[in-house]
Amino acid sequence: MNKKLLLAAATATSLSCAVVFADGKDDDAANKALVIVNGETITAVDRDTQAQQFVARGQQASDEQIVEELISLELMRQEAIKRGLDKTPQMDAEMKIMQARVLANALLTEHTASVDMSDESLRAEYDKQIAMADVKEYQASHILLEDEARAKEIIVELNDGADFAEAAKKYSTGPSGPNGGDLGWFDAGTMVPEFSQAVAELDTGKYSATPVKTDFGWHIIKLVDSRSKEAQPFESVKEQIRTMKMRTEVEQFVRSLHDEATIEMQ
Repeated sequence: MNKKLLLAAATATSLSCAVVFADGKDDDAANKALVIVNGETITAVDRDTQAQQFVARGQQASDEQIVEELISLELMRQEAIKRGLDKTPQMDAEMKIMQARVLANALLTEHTASVDMSDESLRAEYDKQIAMADVKEYQASHILLEDEARAKEIIVELNDGADFAEAAKKYSTGPSGPNGGDLGWFDAGTMVPEFSQAVAELDTGKYSATPVKTDFGWHIIKLVDSRSKEAQPFESVKEQIRTMKMRTEVEQFVRSLHDEATIEMQ
């Protein structure tokens, strides 16, 4: 997914999580007039919608306070129109964006309403992620050199019986050199891909037969040990999985809209 589509999906996800829409109510009750301001009606649904905005912001207010705020907003809206503030290009753009956000929110609420978020579904996703994850940690040492030729010379020394840690102290240009090249324990995701792949291919106690190239230089890598990494319990990550599953659903939906659309950049 390109950066623009990722941004759109991220925005859509945040929208879907930010606003809670009211359950369907009887139309007559929802449209009941609460107050008329210079001929403009404020209804029960206006009040309820504004109340939901308060809840989304973590605020509380009584029905009377909400109606008073709606009256103030309506008076200011009317005054702004009298002054022609609704006719500017900037205001047209802002209103268009606000409408798009509200409608996008409604669309995503409808689209994601049927997504299965049961514990069984989340557990299945958890098991899937565990199966795909790199569940190993490695303890390794390395000797970092600036050029391949020098790295090959040191491999010859190691093949002839030189001690790896002493060679690291003597030759390595990396910060771990004084410690014999010891990198401690790490998982694959913390290292650059070339380094992680080389470590994963080594047998315990062995070092790389040929230098490994990364952006940092040329490495001779020794795998000291490896172990299985314990996965986090399901209950501790359940909410993260729920968020991830919803985000994935939204991203796929936004991608489908892009794929079906005719978009012409000017």
